[in-house]
Amino acid sequence: MKTFAQLLRAKSWIKNGFLFLPAIFSLKLLDGPLLLSLLSGFIVFSFISSFVYIQNDLKDADQDALHPRKCKRPIASGKISRTKAFSISLLMLFAALSLFFISGLPLSFLLLVMGYLCANLVYIFWVKQVALLELFVVSLNFVLRVLAGCSILAVAPSNWILVVTFFLAFLMVVVKRKSEIQQLDSKAREHRAVLAAYSVSFLNTLIYVSATVTVMAYLLYSMDIKVMQNLGSEYLIYSSLFVFLGIIRLIQISEMRLHDGEGDPTTLLFKDPLLIGTVSAWIVYLILIIYVL
Repeated sequence: MKTFAQLLRAKSWIKNGFLFLPAIFSLKLLDGPLLLSLLSGFIVFSFISSFVYIQNDLKDADQDALHPRKCKRPIASGKISRTKAFSISLLMLFAALSLFFISGLPLSFLLLVMGYLCANLVYIFWVKQVALLELFVVSLNFVLRVLAGCSILAVAPSNWILVVTFFLAFLMVVVKRKSEIQQLDSKAREHRAVLAAYSVSFLNTLIYVSATVTVMAYLLYSMDIKVMQNLGSEYLIYSSLFVFLGIIRLIQISEMRLHDGEGDPTTLLFKDPLLIGTVSAWIVYLILIIYVL
């Protein structure tokens, strides 16, 4: 079971939690039927994500064998054969599409999911070799998750939340690329060819730029008078403290090479108590000021 969960990268399903963000900010978090629809959408997106992850691991098995963490993945380590892994990926794709039609989710959601699927297949077989563009595509995946949540809720996406989501995702993927260079050193290019186009100093610049934009965009969003009126709270501005703390903690982890130099955001979210606490506190604070106070 553990090997199966690793193949599906079940821990990475937490990324699909971005589908729920629009529910918090659109005042629909307590709407039972909509929450059930969001949960169905989360599962559909997670199954599609697993299909993508398996395809990626099939393509990169030899390169993953060079990475200290990725070498333990089922395909790279040989725990699961390529044929079996491919069959499981097709099963996940079938399960995702079946659940979509059973759950009655809107067609717009399916179009976004298919957009995510196509974008990632193009990424796996081409874009991941193109410097900078590969960072943008990975970041856009998170924006698609937010848009998918909006489509289920039938709400218009806020420009603010899309900007914050993109630059936060960009920050996370750049931190990950930096850690790969530092962890693998001379073998970095063998693991991911596009790393030859990056240097640690260049990635540091991107980290600071994307971190600054993320914080500033969230601050401007939290101070927007219309936003405060829509949410019925003047205390949103203080939630930016959690955003700022989480970002500087991520930068600290990257700079100090904590957790064995790990830079994968999903792995860090399960490993680092301060990150876990900060994200949890941010969510709890938002729920309190929007739905309770």
